[in-house]
Order: sequence, then structure tokens, then C-alpha cells
Amino acid sequence: MKGKNSDSQVARKQKRKRTDSETETTESPKEFDLKELSKKQILQCISAIFHLTQEQLKETNSLLAEEARPIFIQVTSVRVPKMPRRQMRVLLPYSIVAPDDEIALFVCDLERGRRKDYEPTVEYYRDLLHKHGCTRVNEIIPMNRVKNEFDQFELKKKLLGSYDHFLVDGRIAGHMSHLLGKHFTKKRKLPTSIRMESKDLKHEIDYALRKTSMLLHSHGDTHLMQIGNTSMDKKKILKNTLAACEKLSKNYPGGWTNIRALRLKSTTSLALPFYMTLKNKNTVNPHEIVVQPKRPKAYRDVEGELSTFVRDTTVIVKPEGTVILNKHKKKQPRARRKSGAGNVTARNDESYMKSSLRRYKICWLLQTDAGVSPISDRRFLSAPFFKSKATMSKYPSLHAQCRAVLQKHE
Repeated sequence: MKGKNSDSQVARKQKRKRTDSETETTESPKEFDLKELSKKQILQCISAIFHLTQEQLKETNSLLAEEARPIFIQVTSVRVPKMPRRQMRVLLPYSIVAPDDEIALFVCDLERGRRKDYEPTVEYYRDLLHKHGCTRVNEIIPMNRVKNEFDQFELKKKLLGSYDHFLVDGRIAGHMSHLLGKHFTKKRKLPTSIRMESKDLKHEIDYALRKTSMLLHSHGDTHLMQIGNTSMDKKKILKNTLAACEKLSKNYPGGWTNIRALRLKSTTSLALPFYMTLKNKNTVNPHEIVVQPKRPKAYRDVEGELSTFVRDTTVIVKPEGTVILNKHKKKQPRARRKSGAGNVTARNDESYMKSSLRRYKICWLLQTDAGVSPISDRRFLSAPFFKSKATMSKYPSLHAQCRAVLQKHE
């Protein structure tokens, strides 16, 4: 018996501990601290990726041994964020563009129209870049050319593979994202916007080439972002990694508390971890990982009166198209009684006073002329009582007497 009691007590304690861990309250958001990341561990991961990449390139083709390969940071979340697809831009200390990378620039058309020649537009922007000393842009693509020559799926795919990075004039950045399609988003090659009217255009282009992007989504707990390539110095990749981690602690859904692990990898190598935690999911507030979609200012409920359908009706139209009708019922006026007195307060409504006098008159006439006994039921004093068919069938003699008295005295 003692053994059974001890076993049951142990089971209760274990169950109590389990329930306590499951119902653990959410902690306050933890701030990012560089001391949690080991720079030595990050450098070891970078060196291992360099070695693995070079060995793989030598085995496949010796001509591509010197080609630069991208290096990514892989972020694993504690809770999967609930949000629509969105691009998060991160500014790095050093550019991730390799010396032999091809860069294309999407620009506005000088003359609108599909049949207009776009060669003058190319010449104009080429002279503008030469004037500011910009040598990083390899190709200038007007918007008219994208509409005419890259309108098919295969042509867009060919354009995607022809260049490594894309820039776009900020005035047409919103239109180009729709024209280029979803494949540019999947390959993390959406063009970075720049201000072509800037006085220092070279600085504007160099600043844009230092930016990298991460595609945030709610389809999994893993996200990728490029932070360098194999042609860069290892210390520069280390600084880019630390800057990316600091940016993730502020803009990642849920903050630093929602990051489970950070790893470095290339396109073909394994992911090497340099930060990992085994925290419980309950430490992350589920409301902080929910990101609402961006809506225009006009995205709101519209309310107004609907006079063409029913009177005293208001209609509410939701942004998604839902229509809600609200009917307002008018309250009928009631007689008010003064405190401590039985007199009814005077009404300004003449029709109400006439109907009241008419009912009392009928009652008085029934008592005097027709010889009917006093009426105690309050139903008999209501005007609809004398007009209803139920009264005629239930009290035929009384109804006939009322009609006769009214015809005699009116």
C-alpha cells in the first residue's frame, strides 16, 4: 500500500510540473544582445562554407572554381508568424554584389505608348549615369520594353536568369512588381527602388546595392536572406551577419524571443548553426507574431442612410463587399405619471387626446343611455376593441349597443 501511495504521489508531482510548463505565462520581450552570438563560431561557419563550396566547384567544373556563390542566413522561428507575404529590407554594412555580377536598371519611359520607340529613353538614362560616374549598371531596360518583349512566362524567366541584381526607378516601383510576376519574388530578385532625380546618383545606387531582402510568410518556420558571397572577406561577412541579426531582433515577427535558431548556408551546402535556443513556445506571445496586412486609407466601413429601400434604415458596406442593413424602430409615446399624483401629464399630440376622450365618452354613454353596467376590463376602453371582428363574435349585443349609442350622439 505504501508503494502504491508513493507511486501515485510521484505521478501527481510529474503531472503538476507538466501542467505548469504548459501553462507558463508569456515573458516580456527580450532585447537583442551581441554577447549571445559567438563571433568565433560565426567565423568557423563561414570558413567551413568557403571550404565546402570550393571543393564542390572543383568536383563539378574547374572553370567555375573562381565563381562567387551567395551565402545565406537561415532563420527558424519558435512560432510560425501569422502574416501575409511581405518583403523585409535590411541595410548591410557591405554590399553583397560580387565584382562580376550583372545589374539591370528599370526606368520610366520618356514617351508613353506601346508603339513608341524606347531607344531615346535608353540613351537619355545612359548619359545620365555617365554624367554621375555610375559604372555598376550593365543594362537599362525601359518599362515599355518590359511590356512588349517580356510579356510571356518564358521570356520573364529568361530575363530573371540574365541578371544577378535589379534596380528600379522609385516612380514605377509599384508597377514593376506586378509586371515581373511571382518568380522574381521567389528567387529574391525583386528590384530595389532608387531615386533617379537625386543629385548624387552614384551614392544612391551604391546605397541600394547594400540592401538585401527576406521574404516573410506564414507557410513555415524557416526564412532565408542573403548576407554575402564567397568573393567577400570573412570579416565583412561577419559584420553583415551581426547587422542582419540586429535588424531581425527589431523587425522579425515576435522579435528576438521568436527566433529559435540562426544558421549559415550556401546554395548547395548544409546549414551550419551559430545560435540555437530550446525555449518553450509559451514564452512567445501569440498576439505579437500576428502582422496585419497593409491596407489603403480608404479601406474602411462606409455607413449612410438608405432612403430608396425602407424608411429609417441605415446601410453599412464593408471593404470586402458585405452589406449590412440596420432598421431603426420609432418608439411610441407613452403617458407619464407624476410622482405622488394620479393625473396624467398633458400631451401636445391632439390625436392622442381625441382618441382618449372618445374612449371615455363611449364608456359614459354606455352607462347612462344604454343602461350597461360599468366596465371594469381595460380592454373595453381601447378603440380597436369596438372595431375588431373578435368583439363582434364574442360580444354581439354589447357591440351593437355601442354602435347605436355612437350613431345617436354623433
